[in-house]
Amino acid sequence: MKNIILITVDCFRYDRCGFSGHNRPTTPILDEFASESIVFDSTYATGPYTTESFPGILAGEHSHNGSYYSDSVGWKALEDDSETLATHLRDQGYETIATLTNPHLVTERNFDSGFESFRNLRAGPTDHSKSSDGGFDFADLMYDFRERMRNYSSVLNPYTLPYVSYRYLQHLRDWPTIPGEKLTEAFVEDLKNQSEPFFAWTHFMDLHAPLNPRLIREGGLCASDRIVKHLLWDAARAGRVHEPRYDTMYDSALRYVDRCIGSVVEHLKAQDQWDDTVLIVTGDHGEVLFDRDGVYGHPRHHLYDDLLHVPLLVRIPGEDARRVSTPFSLAWLHELIAEVLDLPDGDFPTFSGRESIFDPMDDESTPVISDSIDERGHTVSVRNSQTKLISHAPIDEVDDSSPLAAPDVAFDYVQDPGERVSLDGNDYPDLQDQAKGLHTDPAELSSIDGKFSEDVEQRLKDLGYRT
Repeated sequence: MKNIILITVDCFRYDRCGFSGHNRPTTPILDEFASESIVFDSTYATGPYTTESFPGILAGEHSHNGSYYSDSVGWKALEDDSETLATHLRDQGYETIATLTNPHLVTERNFDSGFESFRNLRAGPTDHSKSSDGGFDFADLMYDFRERMRNYSSVLNPYTLPYVSYRYLQHLRDWPTIPGEKLTEAFVEDLKNQSEPFFAWTHFMDLHAPLNPRLIREGGLCASDRIVKHLLWDAARAGRVHEPRYDTMYDSALRYVDRCIGSVVEHLKAQDQWDDTVLIVTGDHGEVLFDRDGVYGHPRHHLYDDLLHVPLLVRIPGEDARRVSTPFSLAWLHELIAEVLDLPDGDFPTFSGRESIFDPMDDESTPVISDSIDERGHTVSVRNSQTKLISHAPIDEVDDSSPLAAPDVAFDYVQDPGERVSLDGNDYPDLQDQAKGLHTDPAELSSIDGKFSEDVEQRLKDLGYRT
């Protein structure tokens, strides 16, 4: 039995990788890795941000048939009895291990389901977001400042200096994300304690805003390595002012992540495990880099492919390298792993419907589904081998500026990968019917009781989430 390692990267865009044709040397190690791997060139996340994508990756669930945590439909979770990659592989005789740093992926939301060893390095205590008296919440204040910055058309505004000053203080004390090399050290250490065969998962956060200036410098792709400049360019991102140099910051951070992934591979080789290990690298979702609508980040209901199209590389010892162009959903990752390892299928809610996951998509194939649901409504993306349709179902009255107010829109995403030429959704009734058949009232979803801990809430606020 082969080991299997799943490496996921937050905010990981397909089109920023060298092996997908990007013009900067962002992924030299992954490019070499791709030359001996199966590269899925048309892989799509199940949702536009972490907790709408990981239920798909881990449990084959979408937002419309999943659960949520606490009192907000937007915060997705797994049910106690959900089948996951870890529960299925554990039952097949695998040791299961996860070493993470994302404060969303916590045990309270059952993302540890099936893992015999589960460590989230970013779910522990922190005090960096508070003043010395413990009574003033700087992270909350900075969230408000960021919202107010968006009322200005220039990055230089009354809120720029306090925002940059706060980020500089974090740079000196405790950045909101843990650097990839520290995660790699912890992950490698945890791997040493496992017997074989094992299934191990780790998740890098270095591409998630705010980008760490030190890692940008180490990536080596930015023209300037001055921290203050990086923080000013990030302030533009936070204020939704277009800053082309932020693209270079992202690419430089990706170059850093690429090197960290290489360190994991070097460990496997040093332990004589490389030839017995299937390695999968993908992203939970992409990142909007001012591609459209004047936004950065990964907003809910934004089901364009700058958020949904992610890399997927599968290196199988002894298998020839090739590229697969047929559309693939990360909700089918369990199916891919079962086929690669020659294991029986688990009890997952979503399957591709193909005899082999490598078979091309035809008119009878299961479409690739992505969706996003919260108190404002439900947005669904449905795609076949050529066309993608986005359908919005608002709840009650929605402001005209909301994406939920838009009519159904379609794209020929093969000929128009940037989705610049919109098509009338009414011209694609089959896709339209499929999308509307999935529309779900948020009130119908099941919930998991709980409340964010104070520490996790602070971490999420520093990453730009309001809990």
